[in-house]
Amino acid sequence: MATTGRTQQRYDHRLRTLVQRTGDLTVATDLGVPRSTARGWLGAAPTVVVCLGADLTEPELRQEVLKLRRRVRKLTALLRLTLVLLRTSGFRLTGERLPEGRAKMRILRAVDRAREYLALRAVLRFLRVSPSRFHAWRRWQGTCALDDQSSCPRTSRLD
Repeated sequence: MATTGRTQQRYDHRLRTLVQRTGDLTVATDLGVPRSTARGWLGAAPTVVVCLGADLTEPELRQEVLKLRRRVRKLTALLRLTLVLLRTSGFRLTGERLPEGRAKMRILRAVDRAREYLALRAVLRFLRVSPSRFHAWRRWQGTCALDDQSSCPRTSRLD
């Protein structure tokens, strides 16, 4: 025997919160919520609801979206200009040494900030730093050994 399930009704969280706060079921039942559902809201713990800018109206939200889109286009244009400038100047980290530990620390901090929005692989590809080089810097960072040293530090020339 096939049973047809009824669709579950969804109610606005603000209505549920109002019923929980006031303890008055008629607020919900007057709006067509079944009494058993409203009674269930009284016993349940309040649910946490995250909402975006509940104080903004729809036109204000649309305005905000347009403003953010303009900002993204402007930042994208600036990033493209920066990339063209770097590429035409011949700047590359591949094959180049960064002897100062301070420079490596700045790159490591920048990578950490960028990782909030991008995958590590994408960040390293953008910087053109190999993963092995990056992870070596990470290991050396803990031992304060980011400054380059000579390949054979214990040898000296007697000229």
